[in-house]
Amino acid sequence: MEILTPEQVIEKEKQIIAQGWTRQFTAFVARVPEYVELYEGMGYEVRVEDWALSPESDPSCNDCALMGIMRTIFTRKRNN
Repeated sequence: MEILTPEQVIEKEKQIIAQGWTRQFTAFVARVPEYVELYEGMGYEVRVEDWALSPESDPSCNDCALMGIMRTIFTRKRNN
């Protein structure tokens, strides 16, 4: 898992969005397969990112993110 600063997360998200992806939300890793199945069933491609913020960026949520239990979900319409 990448450990990123808030600025790096913003830059990476901008790059992903520029490729046509839409950021949906961040979820606990145990629920990710359910969301992937849901979005794929609606005709979307799904991209799951596992980066976490660096320790100094968000102390309130950093512990769970650093332990690898959070993922950010992006979607985009399939090109059929």
